[in-house]
Formats: sequence, structure tokens, C-alpha cells
Amino acid sequence: MMSIALVVLLQLASPRFASSFVVAPLKQIKHSHKSELRGLSSLSTNALSATTTEKTVVSNVINQANNGSSETTKNTAVRLSVNNKETNNARIIFPGGGIFFYWQAGAASYLREAGYDLSSVRMSGASAGALVATLTLTDVDFDEATRLALSLAEEAGVWERPLGLQGVWGPMIETWLNDLLPENAVEMVDDRLSLLVTAIPSFRTDRISSFNSKEDLVKCNMASVHLPWFLDGKLTSNFRDAPHVDGSFRAKPNDYFPELNGQELSEDDDSLIILDWKADPIMKGKAKDFVTLTSKEGIWGLVERGRSHAKIMDKRGAFDGIPRL
Repeated sequence: MMSIALVVLLQLASPRFASSFVVAPLKQIKHSHKSELRGLSSLSTNALSATTTEKTVVSNVINQANNGSSETTKNTAVRLSVNNKETNNARIIFPGGGIFFYWQAGAASYLREAGYDLSSVRMSGASAGALVATLTLTDVDFDEATRLALSLAEEAGVWERPLGLQGVWGPMIETWLNDLLPENAVEMVDDRLSLLVTAIPSFRTDRISSFNSKEDLVKCNMASVHLPWFLDGKLTSNFRDAPHVDGSFRAKPNDYFPELNGQELSEDDDSLIILDWKADPIMKGKAKDFVTLTSKEGIWGLVERGRSHAKIMDKRGAFDGIPRL
């Protein structure tokens, strides 16, 4: 069973998924719940024939970013065929991206700075994108969020740790969210925010669009960003008394907004925008770095790169579906 679990986690490193799993040593897998391991093993038909190696690896699952095959990046901004400017039907999707959260933070910051009215825009996110969507709708300043993240990283000594973010990233994110989110966060995101989580053992993508409390909202974010073992040494994240992992693993565009199911892409429609770092040509080839710790300067560089690309998108008319203040 141990070899099956490891091989299945490796098998998840395929272009079907939008994020990645981190594979831990087999001695850690034996502590996992049996039902969770059954869920993992059901995903691969080739697991029995693979070899077992006892080492820690990060599986690169965003390979589709390098070959341009991602469903969510067919254009710099993907526009779908439901357009209703009179009622502001604008929606924004924030896909997953690990450390490239900062790119998306820069893009979201640009929308605010350029005078776009986001007060009635619906947003949906998975993994790192869940964090961006949540912070955007709760009016958190992304420069402040970045400064706090760097301060927490400094306190945790991540730049001196041999394993970098591994094992400490999860607690840092939870502390960060609790500090940044206002007490009325749930009221602020009401009817406008949806987050994706992946249920275990079924590996079903669930869309969560209502939240009971600030704590519930934080826990949903933690489930959506949960890379097994990497974030906090645990296989899953407990959300509403059930195990979950990263929400971007099997996410498709219509998972973010179910009403998009089966609709045709239209170049003339700007009702839906996807802010995806993989659509930025400057970011090409960086998929393998999505959990790699960069320098403080590198973090701020990602924020500015996101701002710059959003400005390019703006000039192309990608945000025409969002009203101005």
C-alpha cells in the first residue's frame, strides 16, 4: 500500500492538474488515514508497476503552462459568452499558482489603482488564487499583505532553513490571514466570493460560496491552498470536519463559475476575466518554481510584474466588462 500511495502522488504530476502535490518519504505516508490513501490510490492504474523510492520530491504539475495547453490560458484574458454590461456581470477567476500569488496580487492591485469598481464583481479562486480573491474582496492592501508575509517569513527563518518554506508555510499563511482579514470579512464577501477545495478521498472539486464566520473563511482558504505534506507536514487539511487538499488539482473553468458550463468562448465578450500568471510571456518557463522560495526582492518583483501585465491587459481592453469608479 505504501508504494501505491507514493506512485499515485507522483502520477498526479500530469498536465490535467493545475497545481502540484509534494511527495513525502514513505515513513510519513504510513501515518495517513486509510480512506485518504484509498482515495489517492484510486487515481492511478499504473501504480502497481512503478518503483518505490524513499525521498522527498516536488512534482511539477503545471507543465501545461510551458506548452500553452492550459484551458484557462487560451488568451491573456479569456472571455465567455455571457455578457450583460447593464447589470455588471463581471467575474474574475484567480487560478492556483503557489508563490506566484504575488503576481496575482500585483494584477489585483492594478485593478484598484486604475480606478475599476470591484464592489459588485464576483470572484472565484483556487489555491493561491483563493487567497487573492479573498483579500481583494475584503479590501486588504496587497502591499501591506506582502510586507506582513515577508515579516513572518523572516521570523520563521525561512531564508536560512535548508527546506525553505516546507513544513512552515501553512502556519504562516493561517497567521497571515487571521491578521489581515477584517472581523466583518464574511459580510464583505457575501454572494461575491467562491473558493475551490478538493475533497478527499473522492477527489471531487467542491465550490464553497457561503461562509459561517471569519474562522470558517480562513479554514476554507487553508483547505484550498493545502499541498500535502509541504505546507504543514500533514496529508490533508481539515475543513468543516472533512479532509481536503488543494482546490486547483482538477479545477476546470466551469468549476469556478458553474453557469459557464458548455458555453462557447467569444472574443467579443468581456464578462469574465482570468488573471493567470501563466498568460504572461515574461513568466514562461517558471512553472517549476511555484513552490520555490525567492528573495525578498524577487517577491516584490513578482508583485510589480503582475501590475505590469495587468496594465498590458487593460490596454487590450481585457477589463472593459468592469465599470469604473
